[in-house]
Amino acid sequence: MLGHALSSLENAFGEIRAMYRNDRLSRVFALIVICLNILVIIVPFAIEALRSVGISHYDLPARLNISRDGSLPEMFNYGQAALCALFLFGIWLRTREHMFLAWSLIFSFVTLDDATRFHERGGLLLAATFDLVSLPGMRARDTGEIITWSAVALGLLAPLLWSFWQSRPRQQALGSMFLLLFACLVGFAVVVDMLHFLTGSKLVGYAEDGGEMLSIAVACCCAFILYRGLGRDADLHAMDPSLPFSKRT
Repeated sequence: MLGHALSSLENAFGEIRAMYRNDRLSRVFALIVICLNILVIIVPFAIEALRSVGISHYDLPARLNISRDGSLPEMFNYGQAALCALFLFGIWLRTREHMFLAWSLIFSFVTLDDATRFHERGGLLLAATFDLVSLPGMRARDTGEIITWSAVALGLLAPLLWSFWQSRPRQQALGSMFLLLFACLVGFAVVVDMLHFLTGSKLVGYAEDGGEMLSIAVACCCAFILYRGLGRDADLHAMDPSLPFSKRT
């Protein structure tokens, strides 16, 4: 089972790599997005690392701090999450494969959640309304945030699971690729966020926000590359990862 899942992921990323190599615009887009993300993440991390060892006393402007609400890096992250949702929606329009529509809805919620602090506000509201208990190593608001995320996830996972069940191996492989990237996003947003709370370290906070940004950036690039690839070749059978490359036309 695990071997089959890993093989499907390998095939899916192989398709993305092939499309990336064959399309100049995809290469330019991915290079710009990834480089901008690395720059936005490395600069504040390096500045804080130098401050922590006493080499520098320079304080990063709030507008450039990836951990600050309303900062330029955060606005940039909203943009790339929205683009990812838009590209996935465009793929659905071209293919009518519901797997892509389901993922478009999920990344649309990610954009909404980041922009409105939905799960943070929901966590505070639940903690205050129902006097939630604090789980070990967590605050009451953290418990509320987990409940909020879980409630939304149930609504979003239903169409995703249905579309996955209805899909062919090729769509399942591509869906698993986005699932892996989304799992990375959730891992940084939940697990590393808890570690940030426990340690209080700014460096861990930057790692949390930077990991979220890179997860969304890679998903955005994959969605754009796939959108471009399907635009050049609308024959879905030709890109079925279950077939060897020699059998695809």
